[in-house]
Amino acid sequence: MHEYVGKRGKDGPKYGRAYNVTNDPAAPERHAETHRQLYSIRPDVEPPEDATSITVLEGTEFDELVIGEWIHLEQMDTGRWWCNLGGVTINIQVDRDGRPKRVRVSGPGDYAEPEEGCEYTLEWSAGD
Repeated sequence: MHEYVGKRGKDGPKYGRAYNVTNDPAAPERHAETHRQLYSIRPDVEPPEDATSITVLEGTEFDELVIGEWIHLEQMDTGRWWCNLGGVTINIQVDRDGRPKRVRVSGPGDYAEPEEGCEYTLEWSAGD
């Protein structure tokens, strides 16, 4: 995720510091090495030393993501994921290699309530 700093000038950045969360204890050193290599190639674009924050949570596994009050993604079981996007619910089953095998989409009011003031459109042009 990134810190929002607002638009700066016509083409200025909107985002500042990046915050990364990982369970990989080697991630901070790998990031530092990548930074060193990039700076050796382009010393004129060195980002500030605190441009990225890496938090390591060893012994954890990503199984849920919540953004605001309108995106919720959660692993329900091995190979089963559930996601709600603004009132639209998606259930996904994946195989052992992470390839989707079955997807069920439920519209607002079928599984979750529609979001007040949100307009919904369904477009489907391919599939079974």
